[in-house]
Amino acid sequence: MKKTLLLIAAICIQAITLFSQSNPLDKKMEKVYALAEKEKYKDATEYLEKLLEDNPEYGKGWDFLSKLRYKDYEDSKLIDGLFSGKMTVTTKDKDGNKTENDSMSNAIVDMISKISPSKRAYSKYIYTFRQALLTSDDAYYCSTILRQKKIDPETDTAVSKKAIKYYNSAEGEFGKKNYEEAAKLYKRVIEEQSDFFKVSLYMGDCFYFTGNYVNAAEAFRAAVKTFPDLLEPRKYLIDTYGKQKLYDKCVEECIDAMLVYPDLSISEKMRDALYFSDKKLDFTWTPRAVMPNKMVDTTQSSLNEYKPEKPKTVTAPWTFYQKALDNMKPNCNSKGIITTPNKLSDAGYLEVYSWEEMLKNSTDPSLEQARKMQKDGFLDCYVLVTCFHYDFYEQYHDFVTKRKDKVLQYYKKYIVAK
Repeated sequence: MKKTLLLIAAICIQAITLFSQSNPLDKKMEKVYALAEKEKYKDATEYLEKLLEDNPEYGKGWDFLSKLRYKDYEDSKLIDGLFSGKMTVTTKDKDGNKTENDSMSNAIVDMISKISPSKRAYSKYIYTFRQALLTSDDAYYCSTILRQKKIDPETDTAVSKKAIKYYNSAEGEFGKKNYEEAAKLYKRVIEEQSDFFKVSLYMGDCFYFTGNYVNAAEAFRAAVKTFPDLLEPRKYLIDTYGKQKLYDKCVEECIDAMLVYPDLSISEKMRDALYFSDKKLDFTWTPRAVMPNKMVDTTQSSLNEYKPEKPKTVTAPWTFYQKALDNMKPNCNSKGIITTPNKLSDAGYLEVYSWEEMLKNSTDPSLEQARKMQKDGFLDCYVLVTCFHYDFYEQYHDFVTKRKDKVLQYYKKYIVAK
């Protein structure tokens, strides 16, 4: 539904009332909110980082840390200018006479120009999302924002003046809660410009907010058809089916949405729908100890790329996972898709092979679910879809495109009645 972007101060003020005390860690988060409300952002960040170091599964903490780091990014834009401009370097010759060294000046300016505090802060901000999704399966904000920033295609970049005129009128009626009139105006916008993404959603909102869930579902289905690669219309359609208690339709739409992108919020919606229809998913997610193996040139490094100062020590079974990269790397393309036939595995994907190596070399109980999936012939579905991570999105996308039938079979097999 329609959302308003809140300033971080507003988020802090409301945070304590928004989050229920369902987790003992929520109580500790109150200190973070209090510090942020007092604009002690550095203290809030340091306290929260320590909290997450001890409790890496805590999704609410990761979600709020990402907001604090976004503020760091916004603040860092103000100092970018300090790293640009002209510079004069004065040196002395052998006789002690001062002279301007243009070559040195140019070299220093060139080096400094490559350093951007805001770019580095943004890199750290994005890294926060990636880090959160290693260990938390309820960092919903992190999952959604990472998708929106790195995966979703741009929308509404070429809207006509006539469509904007109708849109502004519709927004005015919507703001006054005149939903029927707003719906008429939104319809005119769509007739004028059918690819106006926001309007396709707001049309459904008009019906949703008046309790007309049948028409709301129709509007959201139309939005899904027009924008099949975007998740928001699918999310709203799932919510609308839920309002109608059409839980089987909720589950079907959740599965279709997971084929687009396995956002954590979709997983949660699916579990809710299954619960209300007396069913459940018979598998659980496995947290990770390391970032996914990636086909990257480690010799190339950006001055603005964020990397942790103190990388965590990796232990088994994830050491076997990491070692798998060197074994399979010669057989993969740049996306981690295995393109060369080899004797190591017929997995097809670097990520799946890396899990195979863990399972082959370790009996660690944390891999019990993966072992079960491997025995049933669905390790690829489990690893790439259920244990999805943004870093191997291209492998996931290739898999669900080519093996949609298997993913659908996977879900059907493991949806069980209570």
